[in-house]
Amino acid sequence: MSENKEIRLSNARLMAFVSPEAPLAAFIMVFFVFVPPFYASTLGLGLTTVGIIFAVTKLWDVVTDPIFGSFSDKWSTRWGRRRPWLVFAVPLLLVSIYMVFIPSGDSVTWMYLTFWLVILYIGWTLGSVSHVAWAAELSADYHERSRISGVKQGAALFGSVALMLIIALMDGTGEASEFDRLKLIGSTVMIALPLCVVAALWAAREPPARSVRFTDGRKTLGILLRNKPLRRVLAANTLLTMSAGSIAVMFLFYVEDVLSLGKWASFALIPWMLSGLLFLPLCMRLTRKLNKHRSLCVVLCYQLIVSFLFLVLPEGNVMLACIAFLAMGAVQAVLTYIPAAIMADVVDVDVAESGKQRTGLYMSMLQTSSKIASALAVGVSYPILSAVGFDGGSAANYSDDVLDNVRWVMTLLPGFMFILVVFIMWNFPLCEKRQVALRRQIDTAQSNVGDFV
Repeated sequence: MSENKEIRLSNARLMAFVSPEAPLAAFIMVFFVFVPPFYASTLGLGLTTVGIIFAVTKLWDVVTDPIFGSFSDKWSTRWGRRRPWLVFAVPLLLVSIYMVFIPSGDSVTWMYLTFWLVILYIGWTLGSVSHVAWAAELSADYHERSRISGVKQGAALFGSVALMLIIALMDGTGEASEFDRLKLIGSTVMIALPLCVVAALWAAREPPARSVRFTDGRKTLGILLRNKPLRRVLAANTLLTMSAGSIAVMFLFYVEDVLSLGKWASFALIPWMLSGLLFLPLCMRLTRKLNKHRSLCVVLCYQLIVSFLFLVLPEGNVMLACIAFLAMGAVQAVLTYIPAAIMADVVDVDVAESGKQRTGLYMSMLQTSSKIASALAVGVSYPILSAVGFDGGSAANYSDDVLDNVRWVMTLLPGFMFILVVFIMWNFPLCEKRQVALRRQIDTAQSNVGDFV
């Protein structure tokens, strides 16, 4: 058996290890919900300008993520391959979060926003790729990978719910401005992130990298291109993240302008995220019965059906809206959990053929697809809203037709992408049986070669 398979963290250590996911995921969730509208409306940069800036700067990760992922696979220190970069990411993120979330009003231009978004994304790349690759390498077991990824998603949802509750309590006073809201978000993340990274460093060690044989670097691209499961996972993850992202970037407009929830608008995000925590245990049990890819498809079919509630929710009814959002947030339970667990299995396909453990490269490609999707979610959703007559202005008075158009965009845009993901993943070839066979092949070869660092 492989050495990695013997590593199983206790529940306490696993929760400590995944704890950085709480501030990171909470930050990225509120980032796309609150930051684009703040810079577009409050600071007056405009929807189109902000949409373009977010799309272009996010595409920077197309270059940095794979380069860093491949580099981290090859570059090793006495502290490991993942740990140093996770630590180095913290100061970059702290500085850039401060500049983006607590800007000086007289210095905010499109160049200011662009520059600090680039710095923020670099820090995000170093931290997120390092942590997700480290998590993927903790175990070679099909279901243990699901456990690690599921608990990681749980930490993300917990952090998101906690942060949204803090925001909702502030908004409930009726005295906080949008600037105060962003300042609170930035300060909370800046305090929590270093503490959680320290907990992760304490909780787990890095397992040694293992290899079957050395492969000519010129063959790497060919191996990646031939990895059909890789292509399907990347396509599905892009669509999945873009669908959930499109809801996120339009959500504040929907609850404020369409549902007219006023000071309860931020509070409405809590049941949406809490729904993910409620659905997560069910999804984790489902993966043991249906395999990961089929479980993803079942959840998305459910999500597609309940998304039509966006069309019928009445104005001003906070209670009914919260109940509906509790039923509509199932996609939050599987958003990063199942794709990351599947990608850990896809790495085995590469290891079996190339003999190299390139977890960082593969996870960076997964992260890249998510970041491209997040950028496209802003770059596509906002122009569509503009096209149907919604301009995002805080003082705008919209006709019933325009508000109905927003409802349809909220429903049909992500729904179309849910259908595409199901089409791509329903017959995904890498099931539990296939993954176990790959691990046996890899373990046999590794027993003849041994470890390398």
